[in-house]
Amino acid sequence: MEAKSIEWIGGEHEFALNIGQLRALQKNCNAGPETILLRITAGTWFIDDLIETLRQGLIGAGMANKEAGPMIMHLFELHGALEFKPTAIEILTNALVGEEDDPVGELDGVRQQENSGSSQSFTNGEPQ
Repeated sequence: MEAKSIEWIGGEHEFALNIGQLRALQKNCNAGPETILLRITAGTWFIDDLIETLRQGLIGAGMANKEAGPMIMHLFELHGALEFKPTAIEILTNALVGEEDDPVGELDGVRQQENSGSSQSFTNGEPQ
């Protein structure tokens, strides 16, 4: 998963939840990533759902754990937790759904056969 640059309460940072971060997230929150996303969007989240999503997202994009953890905790001391919801939702959605520009089902370098118009038309099993 490519890191995504997000403007949020902490400034502008890259976030990514790769497989290692998704596993750490589910372990630390005792729930799978989609359940965490659903809890956040439904308003039934736990504080660690937000903290761990942000922290793991920063780590997945390359920030050191020793830098990401204290930064997140400092920001949570300065701001209300609800201010972090949109960013957590965006990080999880990007990890679970991918980029909006990434067309599902279309393969690069594969061309679909075009209708050449040379097919015979059939009616009642007989060529026209």
